[in-house]
Amino acid sequence: MTSSTLAHTRPPFYRDTRTIAILLQVLFLIVVLVSGWFLYNNMAARMAAGNTAAGGALSWSFLNQTAGFGISEGPTFRPEESYSRAYLIGVINTLRAGIVGVILATFLGLFAGIARVSNNWLLNKLASVYVEIFRSTPLLVQLLFWYVGVIAALPTVQDAADLAGIGYLTNRGMYLTWIYPSETGRALTWWLLGGVIVGLLVSWLRRRQLERTGVPGSGALAGAAAFVVVVGVGYAIAMFTTAMPATTSYELRRGDRGVLFEDLNGNGAFELNVDRGLAHVPITLFDADGQPIATGATDGDGAFRFVDLPAAATHIEWRTPAPLAISEPERQGFNFAGGISLTPEFTALLLALVAYTGAFIAEIVRAGINAVNKGQWEASRALGLSTGDTLRMVVLPQALRVIIPPLTSQYLNLVKNSSLAIAVGYPDLFNISRTIVNQTGAEVQGILLVMATYLSFSLITSLFMNWYNKRVALVER
Repeated sequence: MTSSTLAHTRPPFYRDTRTIAILLQVLFLIVVLVSGWFLYNNMAARMAAGNTAAGGALSWSFLNQTAGFGISEGPTFRPEESYSRAYLIGVINTLRAGIVGVILATFLGLFAGIARVSNNWLLNKLASVYVEIFRSTPLLVQLLFWYVGVIAALPTVQDAADLAGIGYLTNRGMYLTWIYPSETGRALTWWLLGGVIVGLLVSWLRRRQLERTGVPGSGALAGAAAFVVVVGVGYAIAMFTTAMPATTSYELRRGDRGVLFEDLNGNGAFELNVDRGLAHVPITLFDADGQPIATGATDGDGAFRFVDLPAAATHIEWRTPAPLAISEPERQGFNFAGGISLTPEFTALLLALVAYTGAFIAEIVRAGINAVNKGQWEASRALGLSTGDTLRMVVLPQALRVIIPPLTSQYLNLVKNSSLAIAVGYPDLFNISRTIVNQTGAEVQGILLVMATYLSFSLITSLFMNWYNKRVALVER
């Protein structure tokens, strides 16, 4: 008995579904590229015909032009610096509000989310009221409320409220005592970086050791101890080995202000972008009779200024500072000098972002905790664990698998919502980009720059959160 089989023949390409799918995707890609090329050429022709001040079609040369405006927040910026430097200050200010906001909103949302599932009636209801109010109110409304309704109603500088000796609270901002690296402590930055690296390495080694022996623990304590030891050694070395530069000089103007600097070119005069200001150095001002009339310290740029001096200063003296300088705010005229200041604009933006995002995070935390089986709670109580230990060691580690994905979206929203800072005048990257666009006419370049920056923020945040999500995910066999 013989059997026959039909020969396998491949259908023609126009009937092969896989081939058709590939061809359609290639066709769609070609259409997208052609459309994009047409739109780009049209935009480039229009921009070139308009002879814009930005230099024509998608020229980025305007970034090297002189900005001509000042920036009140963030690192020191002078009007004679470039637009690119101004935009960098905006990026730093956005990161400053975003990073601090993410940290504070996480703690607030975690606390409110736990309170939402608490058996304490009062705590539960207070958390519910907070979540419903702040989650249901537009962020812009909350921002204006904090700025106009709360901060503007604080005491004036003359009647500043004392914050238990650590600072002052006024309607012009909050002024707090702060610790800065001085001129002799500049090398501490590298010791801090080294301490972080050594601390992470020690923590990882300790955790591996605990895992091999079966002992519970994270190794965080060992890492923190290693960090403290490295930084302590660096501080001691800086304390006993560093000194003021041999070419230290000063420039005194109007008898009450000036700058202490390292005279790099030896001409005895302070030149911007040439000489280097000496930060947080103790100084004493003397009058024409050689009598001391004021004592203080330079700021982070080496500049100093005094008010209400009994006489005009004729010369100053300085002494070698410790690696870390404690700067306290002092009232000088109609403002405070020293310490660290949180402006009304930054404070209002931070409060609005934290309160608004924290309400959404609270609901995410509540949902994550409720997703954990109630039997986990009962088993923990049977083992004698307290409520706090149950949350920390049993419930929250399991809830993280539910919390992390939506939490990533809230972090991204917080950073992007910081662009509302323009409503209160905080110079974030969007606010500064609008100023640059208004002065140069580089509308398209400005929008592309802002889009690329926010996209970079989002991608970096997503990569980190996805990495952490994989670490807390269940490992399936």
